[in-house]
Amino acid sequence: MTFADGSLATLSTADGAEAFGAVLGAGVLACLVLVGVVVGLVTMLRRAVRRRIDRHAPQMRGLVEDAASKARSYTLTGGAGEAARMRSSVRRSLDQTRRVLEAGYAHDGQLSDAVALLRRLDGFAQALDTDLRLAEREPDKARVDRELPTLKDRADRIEHAAASLRWAVQDRERHLGEDELDRLGVEVEREAAALRAYADENQTGSKRLT
Repeated sequence: MTFADGSLATLSTADGAEAFGAVLGAGVLACLVLVGVVVGLVTMLRRAVRRRIDRHAPQMRGLVEDAASKARSYTLTGGAGEAARMRSSVRRSLDQTRRVLEAGYAHDGQLSDAVALLRRLDGFAQALDTDLRLAEREPDKARVDRELPTLKDRADRIEHAAASLRWAVQDRERHLGEDELDRLGVEVEREAAALRAYADENQTGSKRLT
């Protein structure tokens, strides 16, 4: 083999090694990109699941607390049982109002003030719920009996405020629905009159041709 042949063989080997290195590098880069994409997707999925859990966690805790309060209202006696019944009643009233407001606010932005008022009312309800929970567990029955009238007054005021919001929203939606139905009736009658007039014109034109 001549020197030229050796040089060509060396160059061919070098070119092959370079090509193999390039292919290997591209493969490694593709793997890194794939791993990055998978990690990114897993991270996004994990965050979405965490947000979903965080969003529904308060509702689940509320359901558990409500069930526990109902159970205690049947098992506890005296002031402790009355405190448990008040907790359940206040929570149920607020939950009903919240559902009505959320359903209405989805298509009526004018309810934003009512939603803000309900949030403020929730703050007072949470403070009352803490006091009622302590009353449930208070071993001094005489102390519970002394505090119950004040607690009941607060509970009644909160429930009345929640009911007033709920009824006002329901009345507003009913009136809006009636107004929309009235407008729809007027449009239907107008369209019906136009259709009748068109039919009469066609009938008159047909008679003239004959």
